[in-house]
Amino acid sequence: MPCRSASSRWVALAGLAMLAGLGRVSEAAPAGAKTPAAASVPPAVAVPGPLRTEALGLLSQPTLAPEAAWRRFGPEVVPVLAALAEDTSVPDAQRMRAVTALARVESPEAGQTLQAMLEDPHRPSEVRSQAAAALGQRLGFEAVTTLQARLEDRDLRLREAVAQALGRLGGQRVREVLEERLPLEEVPRVREALQQGLTLAEP
Repeated sequence: MPCRSASSRWVALAGLAMLAGLGRVSEAAPAGAKTPAAASVPPAVAVPGPLRTEALGLLSQPTLAPEAAWRRFGPEVVPVLAALAEDTSVPDAQRMRAVTALARVESPEAGQTLQAMLEDPHRPSEVRSQAAAALGQRLGFEAVTTLQARLEDRDLRLREAVAQALGRLGGQRVREVLEERLPLEEVPRVREALQQGLTLAEP
């Protein structure tokens, strides 16, 4: 009986030692192992940069900031303004000013961005229309060919904006473009915009 008791105690102690050893192994997880808690951590949220904050500050003014205010940013502000123009969390007035501000940035990328906005049928109508006016301001007569192509766009509002943007450029070439399009246009309100453009283009 004493032998059995000692033997039982020895087995019990051995079992506890094994359990204690397993416990230590489980606590020391291999380096690099993913724990459930780590896997559930959400990705970091992007924080708006200082350039975006400064741009929003200028866009929040009642009138568009002067050209010098935008030129000091350089080409780095172009993608910021393009993103703000389509950010629906930004007030509409500031979004439209962002498009117009692109005409005041001294960078080839600004003109390219405005042209991309104008030609993309998936962008909001108001953004494309504002881009038409801004492109005329940015490129002057160099924008005539690009704007002319949009006189046949399916977006009625854009066709109106393009007719007016062309009219503000003026010149013989613009008058020819508008006169050529006028008899082909079937929508009354767009025809009216073409007429207005012709009036603006008069010398």
